[in-house]
Amino acid sequence: MCNQFKLPSLLNIKHYLVNDLNLPLAKTDTALPENQDVFPKQIAPVLLYQNNKLQLSPKSWGYPSPVDNKKVLFNARVERFYQQKPSMWDKSFAKQRCLIIADKFFEYGKKTYQAANNRKYHERYSFQDPDNPLTLIAGIYDEQHFAMVTTEPNSVMALVHNRMPLVVRPEELRQWLFQNFTKLVDRSNVPLSAKKIPNKN
Repeated sequence: MCNQFKLPSLLNIKHYLVNDLNLPLAKTDTALPENQDVFPKQIAPVLLYQNNKLQLSPKSWGYPSPVDNKKVLFNARVERFYQQKPSMWDKSFAKQRCLIIADKFFEYGKKTYQAANNRKYHERYSFQDPDNPLTLIAGIYDEQHFAMVTTEPNSVMALVHNRMPLVVRPEELRQWLFQNFTKLVDRSNVPLSAKKIPNKN
């Protein structure tokens, strides 16, 4: 499961949304984090449509766990929305979708290696949209929390992990936020570039 992504600068985010994608982004007076790695329980700006405007809103990564108040659930399987059994995600998938804007996201691989300290670690990889300056990832939100939406991996991600964030192409942005998103579940034809992170010494 993905538990880390790199947040771009606010300048780059706004330039991409307004200048490159020509979106009517509302101004915000709220201080937003930028230029940092984001982990579960940390705050990040997500793009959503609320109060009749498209805006960047700061929210905490992870929904409170219904069984353990010390934990959060930060990845939501998109397939869960299509199952008959109700889930905690249903309302958010139906009416409260957002986009996570990242430079890149990270995932642990299947292989391990032994470092100089004789400890074993899993290999790590970074992933990003190779065709665009920033990577858009499907998200859902509820009040002050958001979760990253995951789906079946494409051929690039399958070499590393059995799930992947649901990466959204710029031309699919409105479909994810406002429309029926069934056609976005299959990401097998969505390009993704992977880079192995150097092993610890």
